[in-house]
Parts: sequence; structure tokens; C-alpha cells
Amino acid sequence: MSTPYDPQDPYSSSSQPQPPSNPGQQPPPPGYSHQPPAPGYSQQPPQRPASERKGLAITALVLGIVALLGCWIPILNFGSIGLGLIGVVLGVVALVQVSKGRAGGKVMAIVGTALSAVAIVLSIVVNVFLFSVLEEQAPAIQDEIERQLEEDGFSDEEIDELLGG
Repeated sequence: MSTPYDPQDPYSSSSQPQPPSNPGQQPPPPGYSHQPPAPGYSQQPPQRPASERKGLAITALVLGIVALLGCWIPILNFGSIGLGLIGVVLGVVALVQVSKGRAGGKVMAIVGTALSAVAIVLSIVVNVFLFSVLEEQAPAIQDEIERQLEEDGFSDEEIDELLGG
């Protein structure tokens, strides 16, 4: 005859918890186990197909658009040159990835690279134009400033001191 707490009786109503088999570790919560994944499944999330990996191409396109928008603003378009350079590099890297089959977004990479290159060229053209106009107009601007200062009552010595010459 067995007692209610007999370890040999599988139908016993013993409510005493069993100690963990590995000291220092908690047993898994109910419903969870430490079993290896089933065959054909891995612990890592599945890789996205190459056609869905378009991050570099999208970044090149966005940088090209931003650089193109900013290339018309004098002086600040130096930042557009920097953004354009980064866009060209990322676009070329994206095109290399596409050609190796590791990524998608070929059209976006081409358009991003082209927009970035156009933004660089336009930024340089705008700056050259701006500085050539300023250089051409500098004597007239300085004469106008001197005239305004004389009208405001500044002496010739004060004007020379202010204008550095």
C-alpha cells in the first residue's frame, strides 16, 4: 500500500515543488522549455530578400534631393556639396551591392547618385557666380559704405579705421 506522498506513486497529489536540476538557475516558466529549434528553423530572424534591402539606395536618393534643394542658397550650399559627396559615395556603394545581388533599389541608387552629382556641380556654379559678382561689385559697395558713413558724420580717419584701409 502506498502513502499519498510516496514518490513511486504517479497519481499522488504531492504539491511540493521539485528543486531545479541546475543549481543557481530558475526552471523555465510553464509552457516554455529549453529545447533546440526544430529542423529547418534557426534562432535568428530570417534574412530579408535582396530586393527588399534598399537602405543605401534610399539614403543616396534622400541626400541627393536635399543637396539639390540646398544648392541654390549661397554660402549654405557648401553643406550641399558635402551632402552631395556623401550621396554619391552611398549611391555608388548601393549600385555595387545591387550588381552583386546583395541589395535592391537600382533605380533609386542611380537617381540618388545623379541628383547628388548635379547638386555638387550646381553648388560650385552658384558659388563661382556669387563670388565673381561680389568681386566685380566690391569697389562700388565700398564707395557706397564710405559715402553713407560720411553722411552719418564720421571723419575720414574713423572711416579708414572702420574699413581697415
